[in-house]
Amino acid sequence: MRFFCVCPDGCTVNGGIMLQTMRDNAQGLIAKIIVGFIIVVFALFGVESIVSLGGGEQAPVTVGDYEISTLEISRQVEQQKSNMRRQFGEQFDDSLFNDGFFRNSAIEQLIEQRLALQSAEQMGLAISTAQLDQIIVNTPAFQVDGQFNSDQFVSILRLNGWTPMSYRDDLADDLKINQARAGMVLTSIETPFNAQMAAALSQEERSYRFVEYKIADLEDAIEVSDEDVQQYYQANTSQYQTAETVSVDYVMLSLADIAAQQDVSDDDITAAYEDYQQQLADNEQREVSHILIETNDERTDEQARQLANSLSERAKAGESFAQLAQEFSDDLGSKRDGGSLGIAARGAFVEPFEQVLYAMAQPGDISGAVETEFGYHVIRFDGIHRQESQSLEQVRAELEQEIRQGKAQLVYAEQLQELSNLAFSARSLSDISDALAMEIQTTASFDRNQGSGIALDGSVRQAAFADNVLLDRELSEVIETEQGAVVLAIREHAPQQTMPLEDVRERVVASLKRERAAEQAQTLAQAAADNPESVTDWQAVTGVASQSSEAPRAVQQRAFALANGTADAIATPGGHSALVVDDIQTVAWQEQAAEDAAVEELRMRRSRQDMVSYQGYARNTTQIERVGS
Repeated sequence: MRFFCVCPDGCTVNGGIMLQTMRDNAQGLIAKIIVGFIIVVFALFGVESIVSLGGGEQAPVTVGDYEISTLEISRQVEQQKSNMRRQFGEQFDDSLFNDGFFRNSAIEQLIEQRLALQSAEQMGLAISTAQLDQIIVNTPAFQVDGQFNSDQFVSILRLNGWTPMSYRDDLADDLKINQARAGMVLTSIETPFNAQMAAALSQEERSYRFVEYKIADLEDAIEVSDEDVQQYYQANTSQYQTAETVSVDYVMLSLADIAAQQDVSDDDITAAYEDYQQQLADNEQREVSHILIETNDERTDEQARQLANSLSERAKAGESFAQLAQEFSDDLGSKRDGGSLGIAARGAFVEPFEQVLYAMAQPGDISGAVETEFGYHVIRFDGIHRQESQSLEQVRAELEQEIRQGKAQLVYAEQLQELSNLAFSARSLSDISDALAMEIQTTASFDRNQGSGIALDGSVRQAAFADNVLLDRELSEVIETEQGAVVLAIREHAPQQTMPLEDVRERVVASLKRERAAEQAQTLAQAAADNPESVTDWQAVTGVASQSSEAPRAVQQRAFALANGTADAIATPGGHSALVVDDIQTVAWQEQAAEDAAVEELRMRRSRQDMVSYQGYARNTTQIERVGS
């Protein structure tokens, strides 16, 4: 189906960027104008709108020539948390995972996505505008009462840090990646011979024996001296370090607190309710059908226009619009439904199409030929759908909150600018506290990877451990968090240091015993493989490769890779094992049936292996750099 949707013009500004401080106090008329402009921009778009105009810090990760931004990582982290909340519900507690866990996982996912996208683009894959439009308008999350809603669309994007255009770009990237994967899966080839061989190998039966030497079983017999402990401790002091921690004093500017202090008058409520009513009118949805006539190699532009006008006249004269669409429309998706495009809100169609549609007065009206980038359309206006209006009393509480929030935005922008100036010029938090009547608060100690309170926010921890704040004891810049805008200063700093041996002696002894037990297990396994007759406690196994057994999985896999009568020693979970292959009962591949289902199953399995191999190749041949990850 071809759908002529374009995203609304509304946009948001990338979040999470710190406010740049004003280095000089505003003086004179021009400076006041500039400050006034900044305040308005802050109120409308947020602090990051100004900061984004300046230079940025080095990207945390680069994949080839592409820089993965902090915003992308933050968005991926939030997506991971949202997925886990949906999966585990109230049982999920993100405090059980430090930010480093989510961040590292997010970075790896973004690297894989970027590698896959670069591979797809190297293949020359692309996604059409019409395909993107169709997916967007049919996404349930963007619909209200089963129909695409532009306000819902923009609202959800803003909550997730997207603009309409950036979301379309990301969606197109995902589709290209899926195209590449599907192309690799669907174009792989498998032969009946390979299917017969795979079937024969799957039925091959092997008899082997194994002996396992577990580290845990050997540890108790390991003895270590005080000298051994001292030497191991001195050689591995990096394992016994305390985390570097800080606690900070801070002041916070809270939008929620400012909003709670705002007054709301009856006139404010009346004006807001009128805006609400107007918004309902502006957000009406229209049901529409169309006939598309394309210009192509067999039809000139003029011929397409004339045909569209002719079909318009025929429909106006009483012929069935649906039958005309089914016979003549070049929109393969809608022609089967009589040209119906369903119900759509403003902003869902390209501009020339939409202008004509919303100029129509009565359901049933039919347009003449309307030219767009897709061809010529004959448009029929099928109906109006409006959301039912609620009474003033029903929406009063919501309107009051919106009014307070709107008023608070202006106050917040002004105070945020003043806070930013003071963060640059003040000598201490007390100066800011006195000037803005803000309470100085104190955090508990936290490290670079985790904390509580405002230190749950990674940007707070990053600011606290910045050299100018930690070493030079300067005030931080303004840090935007979910709770509000923060300026902080170091209160206490505990540097990383080696823990005394007496505090970690048990850990040292346990590590030393485990290390020596692992060496002993490896030695025993190798001796058993070299001289099987010297071992009496072999465990015998007979079965096929897919059959589970008492043997560790690694032993079983190795048993089906060795030749008959051979032995080997391998590492297994928790220790080392030796094995000996005693007998192999083969199955003739010629006796296996090469059924289509078996060939297809093997092809799918091999194609997935090919995809994993290709992804590995892409990672190995692409330069990946991490900064502070």
